[in-house]
Amino acid sequence: MPSSQVSLALFVPLIAKHDKVDDVSAFLGAGYDLVQVGLVSNTLTIYAILDAFSAESGRGAHPSGKVAEALVANAGTLLAAGPDIMSNNILAKKVVEGAKVSVGLRVLLTAKPEKVDEVRVPHRSEPGTLAWYAIEFPGTNKFGIVDFFADETGRNAHIGGKVAEVLFANADAMLVMISPPDLTKVDVVAPSVRV
Repeated sequence: MPSSQVSLALFVPLIAKHDKVDDVSAFLGAGYDLVQVGLVSNTLTIYAILDAFSAESGRGAHPSGKVAEALVANAGTLLAAGPDIMSNNILAKKVVEGAKVSVGLRVLLTAKPEKVDEVRVPHRSEPGTLAWYAIEFPGTNKFGIVDFFADETGRNAHIGGKVAEVLFANADAMLVMISPPDLTKVDVVAPSVRV
């Protein structure tokens, strides 16, 4: 589907049982053709699936599809909790066609109620960012940014770049600051990034 038509997403955090980390990685890898992107954080037990869609019919049908069916059937064995399937709106995106990604960043933000519209304005990416999605969790003040890179060099350039500088410089004014923005380095285990 053309990237310009993609405006909806499902974000599915998964927490693996400590002794099932390899099995969850294998599960996501086996669903490679069906999963948009499978992520694992550097804590080794937290995974997520990000699927993007061009129409509500696709997003609505996905939770009853093959990957979701297999995930639900194996959740008790593989996962410590969940899965928690969250519908999102994609506010902006960039996908370099044919990009080979291996690492990423997942940033979760909570906007102050009076700053939601300002936070909703999408961020820009650094030159080494091969794909990114700015997502909104409808009905909440929560937002996410998921960025993908070829390697650690691209990820480090992004973390040390202007985008991160602007985000952190404006965090106190725009975000609920119970803690800093939840920025997590991730490894990509099922890299099916498509335009």
